[in-house]
Amino acid sequence: MSQAAAPFGRLERTLAWRYLRARREHGGASLISIISFVGIFFAVAALIITMSIMSGFRATLLDALLGGQPHVYAVVNQYTEAEAEAIADKIREVPGVTSASPYIEEYVLVTANGRKTGAVVRALRNEDLATLAFLKDHGQAAIDAGFGVGRNGGNTIMMGSFLAAGREGLGVIPGDKVEIITTGTNASVMGATPRSKAYTVGEIFSTGSVELDMAYIFMPMDQAQILFQSKDHYQMLDIRLKDPDKTQEAMRAISLATGNAVMMYDWKSQRAAYLNALKVERTMVRLLVMVIMGIATLNIIVGVVMLVKNKTRDIAILRTIGLGRGGVLRVFLMVGTVLGSLGALLGMTVGVLFILNIGAIEAFINLFMDGGKVFDAETYGLAHLPAILDWGDVFSTGLYALGMSAFVSLIPAWWASRQDPVSALRFE
Repeated sequence: MSQAAAPFGRLERTLAWRYLRARREHGGASLISIISFVGIFFAVAALIITMSIMSGFRATLLDALLGGQPHVYAVVNQYTEAEAEAIADKIREVPGVTSASPYIEEYVLVTANGRKTGAVVRALRNEDLATLAFLKDHGQAAIDAGFGVGRNGGNTIMMGSFLAAGREGLGVIPGDKVEIITTGTNASVMGATPRSKAYTVGEIFSTGSVELDMAYIFMPMDQAQILFQSKDHYQMLDIRLKDPDKTQEAMRAISLATGNAVMMYDWKSQRAAYLNALKVERTMVRLLVMVIMGIATLNIIVGVVMLVKNKTRDIAILRTIGLGRGGVLRVFLMVGTVLGSLGALLGMTVGVLFILNIGAIEAFINLFMDGGKVFDAETYGLAHLPAILDWGDVFSTGLYALGMSAFVSLIPAWWASRQDPVSALRFE
């Protein structure tokens, strides 16, 4: 070997591959190395699956919440209908605003079939039903059922799916009657009595969020103005944006367009604690799984050290015939890195396949749940287990596992390169 081998050249790669393939009795990779490989595989797969499910939770929950509630709220109860409409017209002209719809919202008590529960009535105009993305037919089915039709808007309402039929719901279907009792009162000879009225359920809607579907009732605007004694006034404007994340920019533009005529707040302020909890939870889970992955890669040190001990004679011979310290270091560095990278690659593959088939996996697990579900909609607030595959997370997880494997492999590889060939051959 008159000429030094090229770094990471064919000789070094051949030696590393030979040591990886060698049987244990011939001084090959130890059981600990295999355990470290399996540990890295499970850690990478777990991190990808966990991050994908948490991303799915966040995106699905926010989509459901933002589909059922305003992106920006504007208070207009101090204005008449005409004045509020004029302000809404100015807001609709602001770039980035897709709609601005007036509404009234009040808390009520609803009774039906001997059951009672609290609910939130939101009063809407028929033409504004099209702004609600979760109504796939733009509310036409509700209108056909009588919503907003008749004197003073009629007596037909829309009800959230879990409020209508959930475990704690009223047990009603379209066509059934419910009684709505308000916080307002009517004066009579017997004293003040709660204001109430019977309505017909015309349509059941689903926003995708159990929280909203357990709470909301939609009522025609004219009818609500009478029931809540808010004639010729709206309460709020429901402002929807092309990009719900850019609420601050939109509110500044709306303030300029309306001359600061309305007080506003956005959905982020309504859900600040919720968003912060999701962010902290995602960060802590990521750190936890990365620590577990780091612990798994530490086993590579023990495995490569044992391999070095078994190959002391080989190292001495290689050093004697001309392989330098750097060559020895690179050989054992490749051994440890390949163990980690193979575990990471398999973990990435299994993690991605799990997420791509998560619906089928959930359905399969439900077969063994004795009539129940592994992911109950009323418990978790969503209709199914969501997951979004983020390729950035996938590749960053793989690179982290590869980097950690290479880093921990440096220690035993450096120790192997410091072996004295004379001493090694003397004691062999």
